[in-house]
Amino acid sequence: MKIAHNTYWIIISMALLLACKENVEINPATYSKLLTGEESKSWQQVSFTYIFEDEEQGEIDANQIYGINPCEQDDIYTFIREGKQLQVSNGDQKCDPDAEDPLFRTGWDIINANASLFIGGGDPYLLAVLTEDSLVYGFRDTLVLPINDKTFWEFPGVAQWVYKPVN
Repeated sequence: MKIAHNTYWIIISMALLLACKENVEINPATYSKLLTGEESKSWQQVSFTYIFEDEEQGEIDANQIYGINPCEQDDIYTFIREGKQLQVSNGDQKCDPDAEDPLFRTGWDIINANASLFIGGGDPYLLAVLTEDSLVYGFRDTLVLPINDKTFWEFPGVAQWVYKPVN
């Protein structure tokens, strides 16, 4: 009789657990959806800035430091969800009037754990902000200013892009 009584409670417990089970809906990674939207999402550069570690130095336009042409600064970056593809197309200013869009395609990936954005298989970028309306990423660098043959100044900091979605 004791075995039957225990079996009864086990069956009741199982029935209650199954009755309380909720349906789990699996959604794709929402973090990458901020970058791509449902299928793809286009972004355009708002600024590219070098931010010095020494706050007294402030920040400067990194396009000038790294030699980015004005015609490249308005290019459109479209992150495509399927296959994690990035397509770069001309903005209003074209560097080469004969160049066809897309200018190039490459891959991308996001690693949430350490806030890294990989573009094209190189070193990861530091992902600072990713929201519906803002994408900010960059890389650590040190600017070097030669003083003479054997002396130079180093200015560590972060080169950082800011992008907004294209409407």
